[in-house]
Amino acid sequence: MKEKEFEIIGGFIADILDDIENKALQAEIKNKVKSLASNFIIYKQATY
Repeated sequence: MKEKEFEIIGGFIADILDDIENKALQAEIKNKVKSLASNFIIYKQATY
């Protein structure tokens, strides 16, 4: 990840903090984070 991705992540954090009780927003951001993270695969299989 580089600066671009961390700016996106920072935006996600700010969005959550602006409306911390919004469960729908949290679910939406969670899906966006999963999508973003899928571009940076470290392991071929989940380790958890």
